[in-house]
Amino acid sequence: MLSIGDFSKVSQVSAKTLRYYDEINLLKPTFTDAASGYRYYDVGQLETILLIKRLKEYTFSLDEIKVILESEQDQELLQVAINKKKKEITQKMQNYSLLLERIADDLATLERGNKLMSYLNSIEVKLTEVPEMNILYLRKQMNVNEYGKYIGELFGRLTAEKFTPTGPPLTIYHSPDFNPENSDMELAVPIVEKNEQTRVFPTCLCATSIYTGPYTELASVYSKMLKWIEEQGYKMNGAPFEIYQTDPNTTDPDKNIVEVYFPVAL
Repeated sequence: MLSIGDFSKVSQVSAKTLRYYDEINLLKPTFTDAASGYRYYDVGQLETILLIKRLKEYTFSLDEIKVILESEQDQELLQVAINKKKKEITQKMQNYSLLLERIADDLATLERGNKLMSYLNSIEVKLTEVPEMNILYLRKQMNVNEYGKYIGELFGRLTAEKFTPTGPPLTIYHSPDFNPENSDMELAVPIVEKNEQTRVFPTCLCATSIYTGPYTELASVYSKMLKWIEEQGYKMNGAPFEIYQTDPNTTDPDKNIVEVYFPVAL
């Protein structure tokens, strides 16, 4: 067996960390001397600590690693877990790539002597009359991360009932404020058929803007639209909504096209 010091040297994991892994039952020593409290490890445990290090490099949490170890390193479970983590990291890389592009654009703006937020001036807002729509809908209090699940449920109903869409999907935001963990959202698709699953979305006068780019920048559009509404002497007259002209699952984030609508009245 190896003392905790030797085990630490070989694995290049500090003794303090090894003691912590013992405390949380992630990696317990083979033997602990009752009198001295010294910990001793089997040589075979080196493979386990190396696996822990590898999974930590992949950004697995200690709780996630514990589940894998408790499964006796089930290879199928490990493969599924690593594939999931790969997707998460890929998404983060894409987000950082978009962030770097935005930083480059902002630096170019500053180098030209313009204000950083001057891009708001390029956002166009106009007044439009939205016609009445018959919509298949699903309204829920949801976490925004659940959006994909519920839009999938809505499209499942659309397909199962063989409804006839008349336009792209939309989301109506009924919550009075922004709460990503518990938001009152209505997902909808305009369709021809009318039954107990549908309702009429009435015609309304709206301030509208067409935005192309990642959804993370929609707040800029909202801000510009609210300023425009105030400057033009209008007031809000209903829940804002978005109509999606592109599918985010098949479209590059910087090519997403969203129409944003704010119902207004004088």
